[in-house]
Amino acid sequence: MAIEERTITEQKVLKDDVYEHVFDKVPEDKRKSLLSLTIVLAGYPIALSNFVIGGAVGVGLSITKAIIALLVGNAVLISIVVLTGLLAYRTGLSTAFLSRRAFGKIGSQIFSVLLAMSAVTWVALNGDIFSRMIKTTFPWWPLTVPITAVIVILVWMQSAIRGFKGLHVVSTFGVPAALILSAIGVFAVYGATDGFAGLFEYVPKKPITFSAATASIVGGWVFGATITPDVCRFARSNRDVIIAGIVAFVIGCFGLQLAGALVAITTGTGDFTKAMAALGLSVLAFFAAVFCLWTTQDNNIYGASLALQNVIKDTKYFGKITHLHIAVTVAGLAAIFAAAGIYSQILPVIKFLSLLIPPVPGIIMAEEFFIKKPKAATTVNWMALVAWLCGGTASYFALKANFFVPPIIGIIVAGVIYVVLNQSGKTQAAN
Repeated sequence: MAIEERTITEQKVLKDDVYEHVFDKVPEDKRKSLLSLTIVLAGYPIALSNFVIGGAVGVGLSITKAIIALLVGNAVLISIVVLTGLLAYRTGLSTAFLSRRAFGKIGSQIFSVLLAMSAVTWVALNGDIFSRMIKTTFPWWPLTVPITAVIVILVWMQSAIRGFKGLHVVSTFGVPAALILSAIGVFAVYGATDGFAGLFEYVPKKPITFSAATASIVGGWVFGATITPDVCRFARSNRDVIIAGIVAFVIGCFGLQLAGALVAITTGTGDFTKAMAALGLSVLAFFAAVFCLWTTQDNNIYGASLALQNVIKDTKYFGKITHLHIAVTVAGLAAIFAAAGIYSQILPVIKFLSLLIPPVPGIIMAEEFFIKKPKAATTVNWMALVAWLCGGTASYFALKANFFVPPIIGIIVAGVIYVVLNQSGKTQAAN
């Protein structure tokens, strides 16, 4: 009887889009057009942090090396987006449920919790930062930073709780607005500095290594690239995934990072908002930040809610908690953290997660492209967990040694070890 009730519940849940089609392949009639897919995907990387990343790279390298570093770093990110996006299109599954095919049930649930934790910390961190920006831009603002942070996060939540439709509405307005306002800011700097005078003669006062630059570019957005399957599962074809992924990240990541680098070199500061303030464009920078942050943080809330459904799937609460309920919970936790002012405490958590999350897409791709024996029905796939641990450890030592790009090291090591372990298992079974 219990099994029959469970089957009936599963059938009902799979047909009900209040769960955002998270438990099974996205139906064909719910797939989205190339334009819709591109707009939503572009909304995620169009973020204020990309100005900051680009600014840091710009002031630390010559302009030529900075552009090369941006190209290399974003090529890696786009590769992750496209490859995992193609898997999401073919399976119709979100990032968390896609990980089940490599890690098994429990293993993927561990990953899902880490995804949710990362998303919550990013939302809380940005809520805190933006509330301080409001107080700085508008000294007359009557509310305290903690209260403002809560309000800001609850606003971001409005599109996330409405699923793909909500993300699409905000991105449709937010992406063009953010790009136009950002372009105005860059042209203003261009005009105020005699056409970026001295751009190619610039010599960094505090130079950074090429490795450190690419690591910051990939590390800063590898989490975002990892969860793009949440959106790519709505694609209608392989072509749409490839085009949308490339366009979205060329515009959102590379474009904004390049703008940040140009502004940083010509104004002497890697902080886009400070550079705008120096030119008397604080209000313009503020409204650019409004759209940049909203189109990114609602994606974080959305992704976290999908990840947590993967944890709930094998519990008695399966089919009883909708996407809306979980998204509200995620946003509520982020609001509490932001209101508590845990800005400095959150940073170590983000750095820790930035080492653990990158190896996962390496394992997922290794499973789907090389092993091709999905483990979704398995309770725990220990080979995946061992490969994950090795990838994270490799990332840590690469970071400490300032070697190459730590996230890439983690992805490659985890993927290779996973394939080797599976091949060894086959050999032992044959003997």
